[in-house]
Amino acid sequence: ASVQEPSVYPLKPCKADTAPVTLGCLIKDYFPDPVNVIWHSNSPNMSTVNFPALGSELKVTTSQVTTKSKSAKTFTCQVTHAPSGFNSNKTIKGNSEGRPRGVNTYLIPPSPLDLYVRKAPKLTCLVVDLESKENVTVTWTQEHRNPAGLAAQSSTRHHNATTSITSILPVDVKDWIEGEGYRCSVNHPQLPRPIVRAITKAQGQRSAPEVYVFPPPPEEENKDKHTLTCLIQNFFPEDISVRWLQDEMLIPNTQHRTTAPLKSNGPGQGFFIFSRLEVTKAHWAQNKKFTCQVIHEALPEPRTLTKTISKIPGK
Repeated sequence: ASVQEPSVYPLKPCKADTAPVTLGCLIKDYFPDPVNVIWHSNSPNMSTVNFPALGSELKVTTSQVTTKSKSAKTFTCQVTHAPSGFNSNKTIKGNSEGRPRGVNTYLIPPSPLDLYVRKAPKLTCLVVDLESKENVTVTWTQEHRNPAGLAAQSSTRHHNATTSITSILPVDVKDWIEGEGYRCSVNHPQLPRPIVRAITKAQGQRSAPEVYVFPPPPEEENKDKHTLTCLIQNFFPEDISVRWLQDEMLIPNTQHRTTAPLKSNGPGQGFFIFSRLEVTKAHWAQNKKFTCQVIHEALPEPRTLTKTISKIPGK
C-alpha cells in the first residue's frame, strides 16, 4: 500500500461527569506504522495507554487517557504520522456540565414542497438524547409576533433508552418568505439555562437548480429492476424537494430515495443532490414516462422544474 495519512476520531463515554474519566482517540486508515500520540491536559493525574496497531495494510489503533480528576475540563489528543507529514489535534471535553446526557436541539426549516406547493409550511424543533419527556417544555417565539402560534408536540422513546421530542409549528407563507425569524426554547430542570435555537430564511444569492435525468445503465438490461437517476446541481439555498411521477401520477416516497444536499466543488456556494428511482423492467419496456420534479425557491413560479424520461424518447 502507498503512504496514507490517518483519520482521527475523538472518543468519549456517554456520561463523563464522574471520576475516573476515560477518553480516547481512534486513529485509522493510515500506512505505514507508526503513529505517535501525545495527550495534553490541565489534569495533573492522568495515565495514557497506546494500543498496538491492527491491520495488514491500512492500520487502525487507539489511544486512551484516564484521569482521576473531575476538574479537568479538556484533553487534547495530538497525532503525528511522519511518513505522510500528518499532524492533528483533537480536543475533547472531559466532563459534561450543563446538559443532561448531551441533550441537543435542532431546527428544521419548511420544505419547499410544503412552502410552495402545499402552501402549509411548518418549522420543526427536534430535541434529542433526553432521559425522558417529563418536565421538558418547548416554547416558540416569533420575531415580530408573540406568541408564535400553536405547536403540535410528540415524543418518541428509542432503543438506546433516550427520548426525543418533536415540536411542529405551522408558519405563515408570507412571513417566512419575507424573512421573519423564529426561536425554539427548550427548558428542563437539569439545564442551567434554556437551549435556544433561532432560524430564518437563508441569506445569500439565490441560484436555480439544473436538473438532469439519466436512464438505467446497460448493466441492468437483464435485471428485474431498473434504476433511474436524477442529478440536481448548482442550487442555493440548500432547501429543496424532489418528487417522482409515472405517467403524471405521483409515485410514493417509499419507492425513491434522495441524498442530503452536498456542497459543490469550487469557490461557489451551490449544492447538489442525487435522487434514485427503481422501476420494474416491464414498466420501462412499456415506455412509461417517468418524471423528476424539483421544487426550489429560486425557480420561476410555480417554483417547480420537471424533467421526463422514457425508454423511447418522444413517444
